[in-house]
Amino acid sequence: MAERNRGHANTNNSEISVEERIASIIQIMETLDYPELLRLRNLIDEEYNQKAEAARVRVIAESKEKLEQLGLTFEDVVAMQSKRKRVTRTPAKPKYMSPEGIPWTGRGQPPRFIREHEEAGGSSDDFLIK
Repeated sequence: MAERNRGHANTNNSEISVEERIASIIQIMETLDYPELLRLRNLIDEEYNQKAEAARVRVIAESKEKLEQLGLTFEDVVAMQSKRKRVTRTPAKPKYMSPEGIPWTGRGQPPRFIREHEEAGGSSDDFLIK
């Protein structure tokens, strides 16, 4: 990125907000034609990739340091995760049953047979499984 003057850009960054910097960039972009925008996009992609890689390296280093402080390795963490047992939820038992044998647990929206029965003045308790 020899084309850019990083030292000069960094001195102004602390004086203006991110929103102001973005607004300035948008004003400049509006003056550029297609080839110039394409070049700018490539420069932005390159800068993004460099900063993303630097962030990955930093996070990995910080993580390793924290694991070392605890006396752990990455393999220890992976092993602990694989030892965790998944809680299997048992399906809810039906609480209501239609005359046609359609079950309903009482959770979620009531099925048609319950809604129609209640609209006709009945109670859902009429379908309770005993």
